[in-house]
Amino acid sequence: MNEDYIIPVYLIMGFLEAGKTTFIREVLESGDFADGDKGVYICCEEGECEIPDKLLQANKMQKIEIEEIEQLQDSEFFSKIEKEYRPERVFIEFNGMWDPDLVISANLPKYWEVFQTITMIDARSFATYLQNMRSIIGNVIKCSEVVIFNRCSKDQDLPS
Repeated sequence: MNEDYIIPVYLIMGFLEAGKTTFIREVLESGDFADGDKGVYICCEEGECEIPDKLLQANKMQKIEIEEIEQLQDSEFFSKIEKEYRPERVFIEFNGMWDPDLVISANLPKYWEVFQTITMIDARSFATYLQNMRSIIGNVIKCSEVVIFNRCSKDQDLPS
């Protein structure tokens, strides 16, 4: 394989019901990833919304559900995925209560690279989360390249 070859890992973070699954679903529906490349979608929590199997199939994506953070700390977990599915891209829908450094600094298989980190935040609950979990939110935002506030109203002020 080419030395420049990279398997991009897209880390989509956020708290429960922040819009992570909807974001991934909309990205897949856009057709930008319907290029025939195989992918893996690692889901770290189940929310209200799911990605339809038909959409995953259309984008050649395999869904892998995990329940325990320890799975992401085990390099064998990622190696098994690499051997079984041979993905050309990876989406990780990451639980916002977990430390994103676990994936960012994980011993990923050769050629896998955290390519983009995106955090989804529900603007309606942001003030409460910031007041009660400032260090957790701060760490998630610190590890993000892009932060998307959704469900905002015109007259809503976001705390700083």
